[in-house]
Amino acid sequence: MFGWYGIYKHGKIFSLYVWPWEIYFKVDDNNKFDYIKAGSEPFRYKKKWGIIWEMCYYLLPEEILENREELEIWLEKSLSVEWKIKKKSTKNPKLDKKILKYLCEIPKWKITSYNYLANYFWVHPRKIASVMRYNKDPITYPCYKVLAESGKISWYNTDRWVVEKIEKLESDGIKVINWSVEKIYFIN
Repeated sequence: MFGWYGIYKHGKIFSLYVWPWEIYFKVDDNNKFDYIKAGSEPFRYKKKWGIIWEMCYYLLPEEILENREELEIWLEKSLSVEWKIKKKSTKNPKLDKKILKYLCEIPKWKITSYNYLANYFWVHPRKIASVMRYNKDPITYPCYKVLAESGKISWYNTDRWVVEKIEKLESDGIKVINWSVEKIYFIN
């Protein structure tokens, strides 16, 4: 990975090791409070364009690391998080339709981001990207209105790609400068 290592059990990642001495365990609603209560912080890293990304891993408290019995309990909780995640189906046509219908509600002069939609629908931003990518009716469902949080224009699902996306944004009254859109156009 990018300066850190994934720790796996039976092919499922449940922990991150970050150089030099930090270990993060995977969390969800069932064990996240244990980490917060212990004063632990989530794993964060800086992506392109300075965006800080927070992952669903929390720093394992030192006192847990030094107590074998407690460590086993926390480890099992993190493993159960990963097993639950992997069992879920990623296909949800009803949710996909809700996401696409939401695009129709965005005013002509506004846009949204993958992260905003992910938070709104309680899914991963990749799910939003996947729905946009496989949108079979971009005229009805304006997926061109979904951009990276940085405002940077990226791939679009037509033959003319980015050029067509920029044309559509500009026809909605959104200024595009240097392949990017200002934050003032984003839904708050």
